Amino acid sequence: MKRALPALVLVLATSACTSAVSGTAKPLDGNLAVVNGPGTATALDAVKTAAEAVFSYDSTNPAAWEKAAGDNVTGDAKTQLTTLFEDVRKNPRPVRLTTRVLRSAALELAGDRVQALAALQQVNGATKALATVAFTAVRGDGHWRISDIKVNPALPPLTTRPDDGGPVGLRDSALAGARADATALFTVDRADPEGSYARAEAVIAEPLLSDYRAKKAAFLQGVHDNGTGVAVPALVAGLTTVTAEKASALLFTTLKVTNATGTTDKPLTVTLDLVREGGVWKATRIEAVTAS
Repeated sequence: MKRALPALVLVLATSACTSAVSGTAKPLDGNLAVVNGPGTATALDAVKTAAEAVFSYDSTNPAAWEKAAGDNVTGDAKTQLTTLFEDVRKNPRPVRLTTRVLRSAALELAGDRVQALAALQQVNGATKALATVAFTAVRGDGHWRISDIKVNPALPPLTTRPDDGGPVGLRDSALAGARADATALFTVDRADPEGSYARAEAVIAEPLLSDYRAKKAAFLQGVHDNGTGVAVPALVAGLTTVTAEKASALLFTTLKVTNATGTTDKPLTVTLDLVREGGVWKATRIEAVTAS
């Protein structure tokens, strides 16, 4: 039996599918990710099942992978998946790749289409790795199929609505807060380490705040000694839970890390917990998602 991920049990205090306007229920439209809790959970569970099937491969049974791809993939994703697995399928050594979705969040849910951010743990023998992917899936004949695959995605933020007290505005407010907080936390201006620290300190709350303050001296000394700067060119974020005062998000970015030797890309996937204080969303916990 398929089960929705526990992290996707959504706790919106308002209705999942309607918004109260002048005492009447008005159906919501557009992006209903998180807002429609049951629909989001069902779509993400389907993406999880499909992703784990098509991103796993056993070289002793290639027909099983081909069947999984045929059952769970459509459109551009067919070519994308074939390209991604070209070297794996040609590898003369035995391959038994198993993939598991560690975390996922819906970025957009509209009708029979969902876009999801997923952190995948991949294991082949003693080798473990993390892959973060943005999947688009479409529903037809009652079955969800992956239609687009973007590894290490760099996606523009979706159009948001003002926080008018309704569920969509609440979600979009929390998402904007998550992106702003993460950008402030990850960005390091090596010419202004004090300013970098201050900007990060301004967007965090307890218990993260005490920990951050305790490490201030080490942070400043590290920037001074290593001359390291960090830029956040793009950040993809999706909520997993949200209430009027608390939220959790899954985020991915490819940091641009610059030091004396040059600039390198560092993919980073994290979960971020937030609390709303005085109308402002602040980070209370941040944890890197890693293969374990």
